[in-house]
Amino acid sequence: MRREATGQCAVRDANEATERMNVTLGDGATRAGLRCECGDPTCPAHLEPTHAEYETVREYGSHFIVGLNHENPETSCVLSENARFAVVDVVEGDARYHVRAQNPRHAWIENSTGVPDDG
Repeated sequence: MRREATGQCAVRDANEATERMNVTLGDGATRAGLRCECGDPTCPAHLEPTHAEYETVREYGSHFIVGLNHENPETSCVLSENARFAVVDVVEGDARYHVRAQNPRHAWIENSTGVPDDG
């Protein structure tokens, strides 16, 4: 489970860089596709969300954008899907903690008990 979560985080990081490039190119430019964040290192799927769709997924550190039927029911649940992709939430305990801790858009804040608290 941890290996899959690590893979998902690595692809999320790559997609973050790709999306920054897409934004820099601006409207009217051909957007680069994003990799499926399913956690399978051999997955060849590429996804084409709009910038707004991508930003909605990135609002939560445990959410990932995946190809249709690419979710792992042992670690995640499908939150939404359309004809192009699905959004999953990693719900398995250790994997969920790992993906949230590795979220590049969120700095964890330690609460008074020393336990990470993401608000």
